[in-house]
Amino acid sequence: MPKIVDKQMMREEILAATVRAFATHGFHNTTMQLIAKEAGIAKGTLYLYFDSKEALSVAFVEGYFAKMEAWIKVQGVAKTLDEFIKQIERTLLINEKEAKFIPIFFEAFGPSFHSEMFRDTIAKSFDDMGRYYHDNLVYLMENGEISRQIDANALGRVLVSMLDGVMLHYGLFNIPRDVFEKMVHEALILFKNGLS
Repeated sequence: MPKIVDKQMMREEILAATVRAFATHGFHNTTMQLIAKEAGIAKGTLYLYFDSKEALSVAFVEGYFAKMEAWIKVQGVAKTLDEFIKQIERTLLINEKEAKFIPIFFEAFGPSFHSEMFRDTIAKSFDDMGRYYHDNLVYLMENGEISRQIDANALGRVLVSMLDGVMLHYGLFNIPRDVFEKMVHEALILFKNGLS
C-alpha cells in the first residue's frame, strides 16, 4: 500500500527546514541538497514541492506575512480612536521570540530581496495591511473619531511602514524591552495626536 503524504504538512516541514538551513549556512551557501537533508527527504522529493531556493523563499514569506496579516485583521474594524490605537499597540508589542526571529529572517532571506518576485510578495502583503488600516481610518473619519483632513490611503501605508520599522529596530538592535515599550508608547501618542 502506498504511503499517504499530507502535502500541506510536507510543505510546512520543508519550509521550516529551509529556514533552519538558511540560518545555519546562510542563503548563498545553502543548496537544495542541504535543504533536502535538513528536511529528511530526498532531493527529488524536494523538487516535487519547490523548484528553486527562490520559490522556497517566496513561499516562506507568503506564509509568514499571511500569518501576520491574519493576526492584524482578526481584530476587526476599530469603532473608536482609542480602540484603534490599542489594536496598533497589540500589533507592535511583539514578544521576545518574534523579535529574535527578525535577524534570522534577514540572514536567511536578505539576499532574496534581489528577486523581484520576492519583493513583490512582500510589497503585496504590506499593501494589503495598508488597505486594512485605510478601511479603519475611513470608518473612524466617517464616524467623527478622527480628522477628515487625512489621506487614509497614504496614512494606512505609512502606518504599516512605521510598525515595520519599530519592530525591526527591536529585533535587529537588541533594544531592551522597557526601551522598546517606551518607543511604542511615544509613537502611539504621536500617531493619536496627529489623527485627532
